Amino acid sequence: MKRSTLADRYCSIARSSSELMDAWTFVLLRELFLANMRFDGLQAQTGMSPRSLTLRLADLTEAGIIKRVAYQQSPVRYEYRLTSKGKELWPVVVALKQWGDKWSGPWSDDQPPLTLHHKDHDHQLVLGFVCKICGEPVDAHSSEGTLSAEMSAEREQLASDYKYAVRNKRQGGA
Repeated sequence: MKRSTLADRYCSIARSSSELMDAWTFVLLRELFLANMRFDGLQAQTGMSPRSLTLRLADLTEAGIIKRVAYQQSPVRYEYRLTSKGKELWPVVVALKQWGDKWSGPWSDDQPPLTLHHKDHDHQLVLGFVCKICGEPVDAHSSEGTLSAEMSAEREQLASDYKYAVRNKRQGGA
């Protein structure tokens, strides 16, 4: 499915994925959360080509996830800073890190590449999901979804279009 098609879907996951779909995006977010904000530093730590880095930074800027801020005037040089929208991706990046720590190793000495520490506390930071209303821990088994009327209609239309395409293909159509 094309990225632009995802952006048009009536689904929070599809639309946000269209902005964050590329693995490089998460590597760039990691770097920005580690306060590496300048082009040369981002290129050094990601290994991306200048063209690929420029394109991805432009996409993230257009999506409102980062902004370019001049840090030098002659010649003008920029750094990339997370916007409020970008900063709200922190738990997503940390959840991906924690998942990767568990499933993407093995790591030397069983130590993950990056350890987060809870500031002003004497322990490692480990995120988990807790319901903000009742305070109970939650996971996939302790929640259920309710589709909006718009999402239900879109899903019905997609299923109908799929059935039509399959039927048409079986009958020798294009």
